[in-house]
Amino acid sequence: MTAAPRKWVLSTIDHGFIEVVCPPWCIGHGWQVGGGIGRNDITHRSVRVKAATFTDADRWVPVLAAYISWAPYRELVPVISLELDTEGDFAAEDGLRLAECLRVAASRIEALATEAMRLRGELS
Repeated sequence: MTAAPRKWVLSTIDHGFIEVVCPPWCIGHGWQVGGGIGRNDITHRSVRVKAATFTDADRWVPVLAAYISWAPYRELVPVISLELDTEGDFAAEDGLRLAECLRVAASRIEALATEAMRLRGELS
């Protein structure tokens, strides 16, 4: 049994209303409704994965937010979208926590990249 395709009708500023059929991994397009988007801005997105850590000063340090993304009117295949962000002065002990967080981030990036390659047919 397969699920029925999920469809969204999005209003674009350059092509009017466009019906979009979402791939199974897409979280939907609620974030694009009423956003004044063009057809080329229509983008499928997967669930976002993150990596972050706490410092000795109980400061939350986000390091990674990433997801699979595909703008079918602009890109031939799905890509991975990465937001990498950490800046500041840290205690030496926090360097160890951040290093572990970066290892976790690296494994999540590798998993997303592998899935994107599978989605475009390069891996089975």
